[in-house]
Amino acid sequence: MILHQTLERARPGTREVRKPQFVGHVTDLIVPDAGSPAPRPQAFLVEQSAHWTLPTHFHVEHQFQLFVAGGGTIGKRPVEPLDVHYASPHSGYGPLISAGEGISYLTLRAVGDTGAWYLPEEREKNLRIPKVQAHGAPQDRASSQALAALASPTTQALIAPTEDGPAAWLLRLGAGQRLAQPDGQADSGGRFLVVTRGGLHLDGGQVDALAVAWLDASETLVLHAGAQGLEAVVLQFPRQAAQSFAEGSRSEAAGQPPSEATLQSSK
Repeated sequence: MILHQTLERARPGTREVRKPQFVGHVTDLIVPDAGSPAPRPQAFLVEQSAHWTLPTHFHVEHQFQLFVAGGGTIGKRPVEPLDVHYASPHSGYGPLISAGEGISYLTLRAVGDTGAWYLPEEREKNLRIPKVQAHGAPQDRASSQALAALASPTTQALIAPTEDGPAAWLLRLGAGQRLAQPDGQADSGGRFLVVTRGGLHLDGGQVDALAVAWLDASETLVLHAGAQGLEAVVLQFPRQAAQSFAEGSRSEAAGQPPSEATLQSSK
């Protein structure tokens, strides 16, 4: 199943957030259906105010972040638009510090999560399990004019695919060109496709940047660029991300056998 939403359509729901740990705005693009079985995809845009420090923290589900505007640092690593960060459950990351223009990033999860646990204050809640983080950045930054005039599509691996790991690719297509999604792990936990520039023909219409689409593991899609070309980032979750890590952990704590997804996430 393909779910998709554009920032333009979602903008009326943008909300201001002021908390001790965060100041900025949040816009929901894909809201998880709490009544559905996993995966329950979630996508929202975070616009973090200038010179703000989001403290080091962790989440309990698999997560990608795609930076789309502004700049700053995550930990000691500088980040700018089109950079990608992946964190497995209970993997602490940060602090995320915005520069003078602020920083905007999409938060993308195969299973929705509603909380953040801050470190070191909530260290006792951070499970002692193997944890994975991955970062990726593009080799170059293409202008809108260069994108539309591309002679043929290009693919860059931002996070190289590995067995049972996350992966990410940057795709660029000239006006009207077509390109199949990159090959990755056949048995993945699903993918997000983010239109970062130009437009994508989808469901009989055109989806323009900034937009997100969720494709479960059974979906295939041939990308068809609009008249301005297409720049898109594909983010592939590891297989175990299709099930809720948090729900599996609660079942195990209650004495029920852990799910295969929970076992795989703990390896």
